[in-house]
Amino acid sequence: MELTEEQKERSRKNRERALEIRRRKQEEAKEKEKLMREEQLKQQQREEGRYKPNAETNSNAFNAGESTRNAKTQEKITNNEQIAKEESKDEDDVELEDFEIDASPYVTKKDAMKVYCLPEGTIAVCSYVEKDNPRQPKWNKMKLYQRSEIRKWARERWGSLEGLVAERRKREMKRFEKDLEDVKDVFKTKKRKK
Repeated sequence: MELTEEQKERSRKNRERALEIRRRKQEEAKEKEKLMREEQLKQQQREEGRYKPNAETNSNAFNAGESTRNAKTQEKITNNEQIAKEESKDEDDVELEDFEIDASPYVTKKDAMKVYCLPEGTIAVCSYVEKDNPRQPKWNKMKLYQRSEIRKWARERWGSLEGLVAERRKREMKRFEKDLEDVKDVFKTKKRKK
């Protein structure tokens, strides 16, 4: 089936419109990136004590339609990026256990309680992300906790990595002894009465 001239023309116009929208979005993204880089540079200069605002840059910002709300938003983004960098530095300094290397950044509630030895109350105050259950989409969403936050709470609770490992071993031994006690009499034979 061949398209009519009217359909071809409509298709061409839609394509041009889509390309124009894409071009505008790319320009806006470049402009945002430029503003963010400038704001980061200003922030860095403020911290070093070298930044001195002048009247020209301030009037240009207002002439370009920049409002104080946008400036505050940019500042919040910059501050959030700095906080994220500081947190990632803290995470880089943290000694990881063997199972944590290349592990998912998320941990389930069950793993947080078993591996990190945290009670439900502590886990309840941690931030989480809800994701669809991979076993059955109709079930309730899974709550996945940030592994770095759970690790921080666990080490704070048990004092250090060594304290956490000792508590984990203690709990494993307790479970093992309980299981051993439960199956202790399984292999005993009962004497038959004659």
